[in-house]
Amino acid sequence: MYSLRFPSRFQKFIRAPAGWLSEALSHVLSETYKGAGEERLFKAGIGKWTGVTLMLRLIPEGDASSLEFIFIYRGLILAIFASLITFIVLGILYSSIIPLIGLAVIPIMTYRAGFEISSFLSNFNNILLGLEIEYSRKKIIEDRVRWQLNPKDISDLYRRLCGKYVKVWGSTYALEYKISEYQKRGLTRDEAIRKISEEEGIF
Repeated sequence: MYSLRFPSRFQKFIRAPAGWLSEALSHVLSETYKGAGEERLFKAGIGKWTGVTLMLRLIPEGDASSLEFIFIYRGLILAIFASLITFIVLGILYSSIIPLIGLAVIPIMTYRAGFEISSFLSNFNNILLGLEIEYSRKKIIEDRVRWQLNPKDISDLYRRLCGKYVKVWGSTYALEYKISEYQKRGLTRDEAIRKISEEEGIF
């Protein structure tokens, strides 16, 4: 859960290619723009009448992607200044401090904006997690079909992987860790070995 705050800019790494993720996000976010090269830009309003806008920049990272979150507070700042000036002017015109009580709306506005930002980020983070899981399942199915069409000797692949990892790292601990991580994503041990061997250029 995100705390109440006003972030300006940060990045998040997503385990899904930009092309696939762009298509998925276009169904979630209101506006989509083409950025430089393969980059895509998305725009979304945060809550209702908060004056906060989010720009998302989708950056390809090979088989993965980076999302840059850029928050724009122009509307909120203008609303705060407008409220400030309005209530001060009313106080001067009526020679009374009563209109100044209306200034209490400013912290309420900022609190609400912060709450909406926190809520949006929490929900959007869940959406991104779901998209990562969905893409991972899709990729596993595709890989399984491809591996079935082109079977390999898993024992030989594992032996060659062990040799490479011992030479580079001095042990097979890193290899076993990667195998276990892929198993957590739904691969069998043999499938994990096949996946890692492809990543390591061992065919």
